[in-house]
Amino acid sequence: MAYCKTQRAMQAAATAAAERKKRREMARAAASATASSPRAPPLNVKTTSRYEKLEPIGAGAFGVVYRALDLRTGETVALKCLNGIDDHIDGRRVDSIFAGEVRALEACRGVPCVVQLRDACLHDPATGEAHIAMELVSGPSLKDAMRGRNGVPRRHGEREVRRVARKLLAGAAGIHAAGLMHRDMKPDNVLVHGGGGGLELKICDLGRARAAADEPPFSNPVVARSYRAPELLLGCREYGAGVDTWAIGCIVAELLAGGLLFCGDTSWEQLGEVLGVLGTGDIREWSQCPERLPGGCGPTSFLREMFPSSPELAMVSGRPALSEAGFEVLSGLLRCNPEKRMTAADALKCRWFEEADEG
Repeated sequence: MAYCKTQRAMQAAATAAAERKKRREMARAAASATASSPRAPPLNVKTTSRYEKLEPIGAGAFGVVYRALDLRTGETVALKCLNGIDDHIDGRRVDSIFAGEVRALEACRGVPCVVQLRDACLHDPATGEAHIAMELVSGPSLKDAMRGRNGVPRRHGEREVRRVARKLLAGAAGIHAAGLMHRDMKPDNVLVHGGGGGLELKICDLGRARAAADEPPFSNPVVARSYRAPELLLGCREYGAGVDTWAIGCIVAELLAGGLLFCGDTSWEQLGEVLGVLGTGDIREWSQCPERLPGGCGPTSFLREMFPSSPELAMVSGRPALSEAGFEVLSGLLRCNPEKRMTAADALKCRWFEEADEG
């Protein structure tokens, strides 16, 4: 049994390394094609057949996101572009990068708190680019919004955190109801506009989304390590939408505490950080729990001590306070046993969200 588990872990590690190598090769190929191909569009091209690029607002491994004007509708949109060349091999590469994200965005039309698709084109004849046009959210990422005026992450009050949690969970619940797992939930992939009762929040970057009904094995690693669920840290390739709700639990804790709740340099260290706070009792009840877990971790959870219910105790200990209702949600999302982890839809039914978010 131990040998089989070791073999599975080795296979998962090899697969992950191969996937990372493939992504690096694709990124290099895209850069090379754009720089050297005679068919690549000239650098001074600013307009596609439908969109006028106004300014870059973000960049990733495979392209650039622009604020752009839709010349047909007059709407200002976010235009995600990938440079390409007009040949069969590149067409397959472009399709593999964009098709999954477009399908996910199509499935999430009308879902609250998820960025909405406007248009997609696998090959724009005017520029040779593939693009996805989405609604523009005029605001920073949640990661940037977490920071204070000095650029340092700050603690947020419970009411403010509940407002964000409600919208994150509403978006995740919609994604999951559409039959998808986001698989890259983190503050960088959440856009924020406004504040207080007028807060608008949109989950974006569905490039790693996967249909939950697909047959495993699924890719692993997925999700940034600091927001990665225990089953992923253990190399599991058969998982569900709970990887998203775990990540939201980590974001909620980060907003309250003003810093990451778990921060390891490797997957094994990260798992040790998780079990050092949450204990091994819960994960030991998981049907797929391996025999070997990081050492030095007892069965008891210390999560409540990190978020005391009493404001007085919180003041004395220097830790953020969290009501019983809030802790019910946080502890439900941060269940190490994925079979017992709270879903986004169930979290929204908790008493913490019975009170309206105003002011």
